[in-house]
Amino acid sequence: MAFMLLRNTLPDRFATHFGLDGKADGYSSPTTALGQYMLVFAVEAAGIAGAGLSIQPALRTVRVLTVFAWGLAGATTYLFIAVMGSLGGADSAQFPLYHLALAAVVGVAVAAAAWAGSRRQS
Repeated sequence: MAFMLLRNTLPDRFATHFGLDGKADGYSSPTTALGQYMLVFAVEAAGIAGAGLSIQPALRTVRVLTVFAWGLAGATTYLFIAVMGSLGGADSAQFPLYHLALAAVVGVAVAAAAWAGSRRQS
């Protein structure tokens, strides 16, 4: 959704990787970047599905894995949106490292909401 909303404002050369100094050091077209993002989500989903199939089907274990999946998806989504929002011109794109901490906070908040939402009503 974020990509679709921002696609007309994205430059032809899209920063997709940043060094530790926050400066862009890898580029793609916006369409290729979207494909990369979808690949990351697919790998996350496959890993979580594989973990889910390998665990005992205890309700609490499934709940924890589900909450983890929601948190991971929330953090990843935040990072992708932050990257798209950090773009100036392709050569001036900056991605401050505080976004990693914010992604963790978003992931924990989404996981907490998923945990609260998955509680059984007695």
